[in-house]
Amino acid sequence: MDTSIYQEDLDKWFSKFLPGKDGENLSFKREDLPEEFREKKFHFDEVTFDANSDRPRIKLEKDLYTILCPVIQNVFDLAAHRSTGEAPRDLLKIRDTSNWEEESDNKLSPDFLVHKDSVSRPFELEDARKKKVTSKSHRKFVGRAAYSWSLLPGEAKIKEDGFGLGDELNLPDTKASRRTRGQFAEYIAEILYRQHRQFTFAFYIYKNWARFFIVDRVASVTTPAFDYVKDPYTFLKFFYRLAQADASAQGYDPTVTLASSTSISTLKEHMSTDHGAIQPFIDDAMNDAFAYESTSIWPLYEVQVCDHDTGNISYFLIGKPRTPSTSLYGRATKGYIAFDLIAHDFVWLKDTWRLASLHSHPEWEVYEKLKAAGVENTATMRTGGDVYDPKLQRTLSQEYLSHARLKPRIHCRLVVNEIGCPLETYETSHDLIYVVLCALQAHEDAWVKAGILHRDISDNNILIFFVDGRRCGLLIDWDLCKYASELQERKATHKNRSGTWQFISALRLRCPKKYCEVADDIESFVHVINWCALRYHQHNHLGSASGFATFIHRMFLDCSISSDGLLYGCPEKWVAMMRGDPGFNLSSDERFQNVINELMRVCSSHYRSLDLKELERFRPTEPKEAEALRASTVRPVAPPVNMNKVRPPRRRTRGDNNKAAEPAGANIQRGPAERTLDEHANIADVLFEAIQDTDWKCAREPGVDYFEQMLNVNLTLGRRSVAGTQSSATSSQKRSRPPAVSGSIQLKRSRGSRSGAHASQLASLPEAEEDQEEGEQEEGEGEDQDQDQGGSTQSQNLQFHEDIEDDIFN
Repeated sequence: MDTSIYQEDLDKWFSKFLPGKDGENLSFKREDLPEEFREKKFHFDEVTFDANSDRPRIKLEKDLYTILCPVIQNVFDLAAHRSTGEAPRDLLKIRDTSNWEEESDNKLSPDFLVHKDSVSRPFELEDARKKKVTSKSHRKFVGRAAYSWSLLPGEAKIKEDGFGLGDELNLPDTKASRRTRGQFAEYIAEILYRQHRQFTFAFYIYKNWARFFIVDRVASVTTPAFDYVKDPYTFLKFFYRLAQADASAQGYDPTVTLASSTSISTLKEHMSTDHGAIQPFIDDAMNDAFAYESTSIWPLYEVQVCDHDTGNISYFLIGKPRTPSTSLYGRATKGYIAFDLIAHDFVWLKDTWRLASLHSHPEWEVYEKLKAAGVENTATMRTGGDVYDPKLQRTLSQEYLSHARLKPRIHCRLVVNEIGCPLETYETSHDLIYVVLCALQAHEDAWVKAGILHRDISDNNILIFFVDGRRCGLLIDWDLCKYASELQERKATHKNRSGTWQFISALRLRCPKKYCEVADDIESFVHVINWCALRYHQHNHLGSASGFATFIHRMFLDCSISSDGLLYGCPEKWVAMMRGDPGFNLSSDERFQNVINELMRVCSSHYRSLDLKELERFRPTEPKEAEALRASTVRPVAPPVNMNKVRPPRRRTRGDNNKAAEPAGANIQRGPAERTLDEHANIADVLFEAIQDTDWKCAREPGVDYFEQMLNVNLTLGRRSVAGTQSSATSSQKRSRPPAVSGSIQLKRSRGSRSGAHASQLASLPEAEEDQEEGEQEEGEGEDQDQDQGGSTQSQNLQFHEDIEDDIFN
């Protein structure tokens, strides 16, 4: 994960992000305290790291825990005592969770978690485990990590700092420091992932130095490090104000509340009905909350959705996300199977933070245009709009970091009628081709009838949908689309990409300054098919795990950053497109291989028609030595649901296409060079002819995933994205990505790591980002190009640690 962190003056940070009415007596001095608090401790005199001091010397991190916890809890108790409002705040509690991980597949355990007293149960430990704590007085503070119920995390270090000291932010670049920042980022990401938050706070301790953080979907803003031993007032003021703040000021989303018992009973009644193919997904989304009740790691929530047109509020129950967000920043999209509390049916709810930009279209606006144009094989919108509480929910950090030119994000929700099954659940290669063809026809309709280009074709955005037992395909997620008029008006030079990396066209990966065209989207459908073939079907690369890893990396995952800040890569994909050679042979499905070969021939015809000299102006600026190295390692290139909306593929007219194609790499006959990808017909004809073969029903082996069986895949692309998934990988695994702008594949290890990335996460690589015109700096651009901002504020990278796995296995 590659993200942006900024430092703000201490007083300004408090006034902007955590203002409070401290009162005249908030000095924490004995004489200013209520009588019942005068014997309690509000200082840290025992904290010393001087070996020559007469005071106890801190030798272990746990020595800090026993000092910090009681003082922080005294502050929470004092804040509750002084609360005079009509609705007193829920008492806050501090927990030492450093050695007690959550009872789930998540093995993360931060040093501290703060929570409300009303949700203490998930944190409670058995008495037998508490007694293992040496200090009897500290036993009441120890607890199990419970991210779904936590207000904020905290971390303490005594050996090496992760964030540096001084008035300007200067992140240490050591292995231990990167590891510290990675762990800290994981704890924050876990809370944002589990909960419904506008932002979250966090605190960090290094010896006698402290920092406070606020993190939203644009950036992280930290205070400078300050000495909390010499200045306990500033340190304790944070916790005092936090305890007296209302839920919204603490970062919670007021439009989401824990589900009532009445709503849960209604849900249970309707879950007993058989919902066909989507029943397992409904059970997975909701049953966890039933099984663990008030300690669930995925509690049930009641969510409000405001219709952008009518202003009407609808209410839905949601539990575990089906498509979780795995990044701190950006759109942070989460998808839920939701239960409509009014209509009493199951729908799909999408929660995201859209970019507040004239070049970005709210997805509900797009769905309205698709409906008006009669576009088939896409979802039917039920309701959707921006989130108000009652003000519009927007990110905060950009408001106070104007020098960084960060653009705000707006919280929004969309509800559609159709719940589809992931593309990866297809049963036969024939089914895969059929479903992809349906999605391709939706793409064609959108472009021809509505003038809308999708720009993010991926396996996650193509769903299998059943109508009366009949399988069809849906093309969803239109939030990165552009209108035809915009494609004509925009300049051809852009800083950022759109699309999911492994499915972006070879041309755009080679020439990242080129704007997305129809041909790029059409090509992406071919990469989706090839990706599925390599992942779920037997082929010639399975004999060597290392060879398989190298091929997947170079064809789909390779990523570099140029000297002018552009992402490019996947040289083998360019070679494949030019040659018309997929680079692999399926060993158990000859008909499927023939379809793949024919699709690659169509692509090759298009690529050989390109003006390569003209395209050079869209290439990135690359150091000569890097260009030479890359040239030496690349093979030579051959010379130049509304049920009425869901429709089966349309028959097309085409000449004889039943001639079997040669296996990959065997005397390839490329045919004439034509711009065959400028229209959908050439790819659609190949797919349509393929599904006419009713005898072709080659089933894939159920549950087989060769990526998961053989490979570990790590990938971080762009500025703040990490791999997402629809699989059941642990949230800790989902978030472990190296900070370098490159992809890497490792052979499958025999045992799992605490934070190791797994190939099951390949279902979706980094969340796509919006393009922008040159000169228009999008949020987070400073994360790629660190800039001195003047004063005490500076942009730096907050990254996940890439060495955790190596530490465990070596």
